Amino acid sequence: MSDMREFGPGDYRYLHVPGGPFSAGVAAMPGFALRRVRFARPVPMATGFTFIKAHLEREGRPVAALAACELRSPRAMTMDEFQAFNADYLRTLHRWGCNDGDANPLARSNLAPITEVPAETMFFAFTYTVPESVLKPGATGDFVISGKPEVREGPASERIVGGRDVSLKGLETKARFVMEAMRQRVAALGCDWAAVTTGQIYTVHDLRPILEGVLADYGVSQLGLSWYPAWPPVIGMEFEVDVRRVRTELIIDAR
Repeated sequence: MSDMREFGPGDYRYLHVPGGPFSAGVAAMPGFALRRVRFARPVPMATGFTFIKAHLEREGRPVAALAACELRSPRAMTMDEFQAFNADYLRTLHRWGCNDGDANPLARSNLAPITEVPAETMFFAFTYTVPESVLKPGATGDFVISGKPEVREGPASERIVGGRDVSLKGLETKARFVMEAMRQRVAALGCDWAAVTTGQIYTVHDLRPILEGVLADYGVSQLGLSWYPAWPPVIGMEFEVDVRRVRTELIIDAR
């Protein structure tokens, strides 16, 4: 993962994923930082997009400053369903100019909760760039890494790391693969793993053995991790993580 590009209209750089509906991660350009907004309660995707556009306009930021989206889906999807969903998701972003030619620079995570299951796709949170001047001096180095499940490049039959093994050993294998991918993505953005401020974990499986082993090994077990009992967005996957360094986070009631 080394194809880092700059998205000038959004004031951030990103890790390009060829043909992907989102990038592998984003980092604020020098002179800019990231601000994350979580909805007090998730809102339907169309409502979320409308709110985000208005919010950015109020903040004096272009819509291209939108750098990451966090979504919630009613259920895990087949790959065909996931591709159809992505086409709909990208339609709004491309209309806003949140694309870099054929590349999609925004970071993203998506998951299918097993409790409080939404009836439709919902916006959970979003992140955008702001000038460093609106924060404390030196507030640079912010980044968001996209959600990553235990999937590697290669033949479909070999892509899911650990296959269907969800024993403790199998989950440890999956988790270690995902965490190493997180660290590699942070490094590819030119950022510092030690600067991670928090992470989010999406799995229906017991997290504690992974917390005490793999996550402690990667130095993130005491950062206030958020565990969401949920499936990754595509059927067949068991364990997904994203991490970030964002020092300004807000909770907003969109009602």
